[in-house]
Amino acid sequence: MKLSSKKIVLDNLTKDVISMDEYNRLIKMSVPILDDMCVEDNGYVYPISKQYKPDEVSVYSTNEVTVFTDPVTNEDKEKYSIKNCIDFGSDAIKNLSDHISQMDKLKSLEESRLTIVNDELSLPINEEDTPELKIIKEAINDKHIDADSYKQKFPSDSDFNNDMRALKAPDNNSISFYKAKRVLNAFDIEAELIIRDKKDVINPTGKIYRIILTEE
Repeated sequence: MKLSSKKIVLDNLTKDVISMDEYNRLIKMSVPILDDMCVEDNGYVYPISKQYKPDEVSVYSTNEVTVFTDPVTNEDKEKYSIKNCIDFGSDAIKNLSDHISQMDKLKSLEESRLTIVNDELSLPINEEDTPELKIIKEAINDKHIDADSYKQKFPSDSDFNNDMRALKAPDNNSISFYKAKRVLNAFDIEAELIIRDKKDVINPTGKIYRIILTEE
């Protein structure tokens, strides 16, 4: 089934926007609804919820009924307006130039959300932490960011949740090579590995080896 090609950035997340007809078909077919989907209806965008939220703009459905919680304040009406969507459908995109223009708009919105800090991340640096874990935490802390703004840069929500839990845990004092690459890459931090001879060693390589660990 072909879904809508619209996207919107809400609460630091980029979400797909589908029509009411598309939503009803998904419900009828018992297709799992993703957390990053919204429904377009009556000029507004409603994040799909797995439970009824009377105090939060959303849409919730059972097999019998669909309930909308409408935006009430002017702030919410502006925030959830359909005019904030970026349309990648055939009606909006006629050529490559149109596609590039829409991609630029989406990128601009995604980048702007990274500057919004509702809850500044401050990772605890423990005396028992290994040197590599300490410097990773220091680099992340120095960005003065809201971790939730970077959630979508992780491979999955579970990776984000598990990595953040590990970084904050006082009894977790080391980090694997693989996880270090993933965390730094997600937080837009470049890491370089340098391999070279120790001083005054037998059988030196005579070379310096460098690689950017966070290159995709």
